[in-house]
Amino acid sequence: MKSTFAILIVCINAACGLLFGSDSGPEWNTVSTTWGPNPLSHDYFVKQPLTIDDARKNGFEQISNACQGKFLGQRFIKNKDVGVILIYDSKGFMAGIQMGIPASMINDTFYKFSQQKMFNRDMVNGVDVYVLTAYVVDPRTICSSTRDTNHREKNSVGTGLWLQNGTNPIDDSVPIPISQTDADKTKWVKGACFPSMGIHYWYDNRIDSDCTTYFPGFLLYNKGKLTALGWVVFGKYDFTKRTEFPPYAAISSFLKPVPTCMRAKYDEVGGFTTMHIFFNTDPWNLIC
Repeated sequence: MKSTFAILIVCINAACGLLFGSDSGPEWNTVSTTWGPNPLSHDYFVKQPLTIDDARKNGFEQISNACQGKFLGQRFIKNKDVGVILIYDSKGFMAGIQMGIPASMINDTFYKFSQQKMFNRDMVNGVDVYVLTAYVVDPRTICSSTRDTNHREKNSVGTGLWLQNGTNPIDDSVPIPISQTDADKTKWVKGACFPSMGIHYWYDNRIDSDCTTYFPGFLLYNKGKLTALGWVVFGKYDFTKRTEFPPYAAISSFLKPVPTCMRAKYDEVGGFTTMHIFFNTDPWNLIC
């Protein structure tokens, strides 16, 4: 694994840097899930279908279609895997992505899932799950989209990022700063940069943060622009191929500062579960 990762870093920092100019803008042209040390592996940086038509061709099945309630849009999953739930708007274009965790695996003793508003309960194919939700378009437009096929022919993904922090997808969805400069003016706290990921930002991260309600998401910026979203859930939930299980050394290296409670909480819950969602995976946009 170390040798593979070394090759990846060399490619990003050397060959890729020579082939492409440093001013290449990280446009949102993909929705890819799951970080891994080998970008050539089928298990990592897995591209998700940007339209309903492509989703169906790739074996995704529809689980809901709603214009009211806790979630909006047409939602799809593949092989009954609640780990990745794709959301499409009324025109069939990508509108968001969710990660679900079976409630049967959740232990509310060590982390207060019921108190963290980012988590919503839902029934997916008869399975009770906790769901994290991100929209790549304003939720108010999902059921009244006016975009046409030209939008997708340009391989563009969404118009921004909104995280649903409550049960109302309209009122409780919070817009995320697209530029790193704007993020620096908010409660998002800059952490460390990691090659092939980007510069990490953690919400309201402090040395005295409460690990029982720690915000379950992080942002990644490259070349001054938001290029990825990540989920982080306290506990090890091994139920889907799309999640990652980083060692504590990796987690702690991404945070500045590292909350005092983090090490003990990692040990207590048996590890953390993460998932990266990339909007641009061009290697020259994933360097530090």
